[in-house]
Amino acid sequence: MPSINEHLKLSLKRTGKNYKELHEWIEGVNATPKDHKERHDILKIPQFLPIIEERFEKEGTLEYLQHIKDDYEQTKILNLIRKLKKFKF
Repeated sequence: MPSINEHLKLSLKRTGKNYKELHEWIEGVNATPKDHKERHDILKIPQFLPIIEERFEKEGTLEYLQHIKDDYEQTKILNLIRKLKKFKF
């Protein structure tokens, strides 16, 4: 998963804003490990979208979704699956 600083840079490049408060909220900087896990749970996205839209507006919801996507794309398991798909069995 990208670090918070990497997420800030990616947001800045995409939108011109770093969305620091949003990324810190997603990562649970001032929250419990349970909160962090729930905020990254793709099944809970519908639960969090209204909260995020209220705090960060529509563009913030897109950055939330992008944050989750960026995290999932960089997980070790997903990278391993991609590498395995290249092999012909």
